[in-house]
Amino acid sequence: MATPGVGQDIEGLCGRCGQTWHVVMAKVGDRIAKVVCKRCGGHHSYRTGASDSDGGSPTAARGHAARSRPRRTSEVPTLSSPPPFDPSKPPRAYAASESFAPGERVIHARFGTGIVTGSPGPGKVAIAFPSAERVLACAKVASTLTRPTAAAHVPVADRPPKVCS
Repeated sequence: MATPGVGQDIEGLCGRCGQTWHVVMAKVGDRIAKVVCKRCGGHHSYRTGASDSDGGSPTAARGHAARSRPRRTSEVPTLSSPPPFDPSKPPRAYAASESFAPGERVIHARFGTGIVTGSPGPGKVAIAFPSAERVLACAKVASTLTRPTAAAHVPVADRPPKVCS
């Protein structure tokens, strides 16, 4: 069966407004690639409700392979043994403005007490907490920039000057 041509009406599902009437905007071979919603004007890939009824997934109906993206996590796997540290020194409170040396104990408000394992790069410190090793910011310098002040009685270019009479 032939598919409608570019510029012709077709039924499809709009994710934005839920409308089903669209106009074909682009085709790849005989397959409809893009459509325009007649109600909201949204441009999107062509999708139909028929794929849900015959058991297929909507992505498979459009000709795309199902893609799985790896989940990004902020945690690094837990260490098997803690790094060496001096238990006689009290732990320091973590602050992003401070710098830390390997082997120091640090107290973090959310993660608890940890041990500094090293520095993966400038402005970063790796700390082994009981739950996991985390990379946090360190040695951040406070900004010395000052906020600019508005100049009084300076004409603005997009407005005509005031005429005093």
